Amino acid sequence: MSKGKGPRKRGQPAPEQPPAGDETEIERQTEAKAELIPPARRPPTALGADTPSLPPREPPRAPLPARVQRQPFGLVQFVNALRDALGKLLDLADATADAITKGRT
Repeated sequence: MSKGKGPRKRGQPAPEQPPAGDETEIERQTEAKAELIPPARRPPTALGADTPSLPPREPPRAPLPARVQRQPFGLVQFVNALRDALGKLLDLADATADAITKGRT
């Protein structure tokens, strides 16, 4: 059932065919064979008779070179600066740890 529609109504039942009492086949009558003739060609219509031919097609254009997808320059700069800052922070922490451990001994 579709939205907003009621149930489908049933059509009239097909009339019952009488049972075939005798099982003789009915032969079909065929017409006499005629000569096979191709259809006649028609002359062009007046509307399309004087139409000019189509203009020549334009030569195909060379495909555009594929663009290389690059990261935005600002994002690359930020990531490199963050990497440098973390490297310097780790160097400072390592030097501090060395100074503390050597000072105790």
